[in-house]
Amino acid sequence: MRFIAALALALVMFPASAQTSVSPAAAACPDCGEIRTLKRVEGGDKPAILQERKGPSGLVANIPLDGSKPTVGSSTELSREQKPATVTYEVVVRLADGRLRLVVQDDVGAMRVGDKVKIEQGRVVPRTK
Repeated sequence: MRFIAALALALVMFPASAQTSVSPAAAACPDCGEIRTLKRVEGGDKPAILQERKGPSGLVANIPLDGSKPTVGSSTELSREQKPATVTYEVVVRLADGRLRLVVQDDVGAMRVGDKVKIEQGRVVPRTK
């Protein structure tokens, strides 16, 4: 859903009427362009504490027989159940012909906004001359 919203925003910001005819540079490299935005997205499953549980609650009561204070706790460790958050990057590239492309990938390396790049096999890579 975020991808559609980002594309819709990009299309509103740069309408088709603002595009010019194809330049010779665009004809030579149709998948070359410049990074316009670079957004880090952390996602993944909800933390285990927020997930709906099926079965017993996992709470354990410890009542000592020697008269000391009883304790209540969890039968499992929360940290074992949590999965590390996945990190992806949403990269918007303005191509030489004026089109915008949104590419989602796991790593952007040292690329930054304004860098000249090329889209190869669905990934943004630095352009080499």
